[in-house]
Amino acid sequence: MHTDAGDTLSTGFVHGLLEAAAGITTPDRLRGFVAAAGIAPDLLDAPAARVTRDQMVALYQQVAIGTGDEMMGLWSRRIRTGSLKLLCTAMLDAPSILTALYRFTRVWNLLLDDWRLECHRLGETIEVTLERAADDAVTRPFGHALMMKLHHGVTSWLAGRETPVTGVDFAFPAPAHAADHALLFPCPVRFDAPVTRLCMPAAIGRESFRRSRQEMLPFLHAAPRQWLFTTLREPQMADRVRDELARHLSGPTDLATVAAALGQSTRSLSRRLAEEGTSFRAVKEALRRDVAIRELTRTDRPIAAIAAELGFDSAAVFHRAFKAWTGSTPGAYRQPGGGAAGGESAAPISRRGTRAGS
Repeated sequence: MHTDAGDTLSTGFVHGLLEAAAGITTPDRLRGFVAAAGIAPDLLDAPAARVTRDQMVALYQQVAIGTGDEMMGLWSRRIRTGSLKLLCTAMLDAPSILTALYRFTRVWNLLLDDWRLECHRLGETIEVTLERAADDAVTRPFGHALMMKLHHGVTSWLAGRETPVTGVDFAFPAPAHAADHALLFPCPVRFDAPVTRLCMPAAIGRESFRRSRQEMLPFLHAAPRQWLFTTLREPQMADRVRDELARHLSGPTDLATVAAALGQSTRSLSRRLAEEGTSFRAVKEALRRDVAIRELTRTDRPIAAIAAELGFDSAAVFHRAFKAWTGSTPGAYRQPGGGAAGGESAAPISRRGTRAGS
């Protein structure tokens, strides 16, 4: 099974969120949200820096609750606290998932001024599209990605499982962190498309569902943890290599050893990884990077201990490798106060003492 315990994301997503939020709050408050999410502020100036999933979720929650905008300034009109609850309530008595999605888009269009959502069944495909409704509409890539993820997440919640997606198109150029969209969507992702679009099998739309208000509130309370990241992506050889390496982080992890464990020759394994656009070294370094970032941001373990766990001969060698991976030192990932800031236990509280969606 593919393990996602160590996966990290490019700070490109963080910048997309913060650039939108800068229009609805002050720089000082933004810095406070970043710190509360357990993200060292200096990392935002490092192009190769990354954050953990927990940090991204915590930042989303901090900004959404702290600004009173559940979409964090991504659209021309604020999506005020309680809007997502209203959106989901409109779906609860729908006879099918397709009808629920249609209602979901109709209510969204009461909230949006500059963009318009449409939901159609075309043959054996359901399409949710996001189209420009005003000539001066600003295209925010993170907003488009988040809107498509929200529709996928709501569909999956109604169905009681993560539902398949056959394709996602975005109406903006591929960003530097384009490859990281595979952590969000379990399907091919295209850029520079005419419109932003999410496609799902029509069979999903024909399914009926039973969801109550009591079930809806925990779903919203945990947003966006339950729907932001995909678990349905088809495992590739790189995932199998990563999983095998993760089981033996501090032991022998050379190409020959891993190939033998996977029943492959070294040549065959290298060829299959190349076909996936990667290499054994790249997979190994990405795993070490992600585990290191996770340990640095969620624990106060000594750097030397983390280095040893990852199979490095010394902290100095680990330090050089980490700088090559992220452009920053291991110490830069340690927030003042240390510990598990930004982890699952970090529950952002609003001025009214409630979390988003409650």
